[in-house]
Amino acid sequence: MRVEVEKCRRASEIGRDCKLFRVPQVLDYDESNGVAIFERINGIKPIKNAVSWGDEYAALAEILGSSLAIIHENLTLPNEMIVPLPSQLTFPGCDVFIHGDLSVYNVCVEKDWPPIVILDWQMTRMHGGKATYGTRYFDLMWFIDNLVYRPTLRYIFGNPLRTVSKIFLDSYFKTARIEYKADEITSYAKHFFDLKKPLRKQQESRRFHFLLPRSHLLANEFIESLSSIFPKN
Repeated sequence: MRVEVEKCRRASEIGRDCKLFRVPQVLDYDESNGVAIFERINGIKPIKNAVSWGDEYAALAEILGSSLAIIHENLTLPNEMIVPLPSQLTFPGCDVFIHGDLSVYNVCVEKDWPPIVILDWQMTRMHGGKATYGTRYFDLMWFIDNLVYRPTLRYIFGNPLRTVSKIFLDSYFKTARIEYKADEITSYAKHFFDLKKPLRKQQESRRFHFLLPRSHLLANEFIESLSSIFPKN
């Protein structure tokens, strides 16, 4: 809890400066009891329920890509709060302080947006719940994984992910002002989704198992697109 509170405090300041996203402010923290009180932001909804595919999702993808790049560039924590990603999720040479659970439930919008609202700055419990530091590719792939995790009818009859993922990644790398290394990100994406594939069946409710083949196919199409929709280096 102490780590999450510190991350939220620092991320909230970053959001105020860039004006692309908001993070609920920490109003009080009782360390002895592990209890934190956060600002309540009325009227927000997770993008899973609030944002429609098409132009609206494209606009969101651009804002979120830029926001994440700014977070990775500016978020820091004290040395004692540096907790590396689990070894199976690491990648050499591009470590940053990560959000850790950039999901379609933790990215939210108000009625009029931007800014967007980013919640829950603790590492996802699916991968230990503690990491604060590691490859920037983890946050990028975790968000894409959320988009393919439970395909809707739009995914069955088309692939809206193709456009959204391109805008999201393009916005991220342009804002970060770093080179897009197609070979690196493709390698990490393949490893990441190979790792997630068997876990999906364990973690998903049985009533959604029929969606898993389409989910895997979308993930594979996304991986293949990484070397073609962006310039090769």
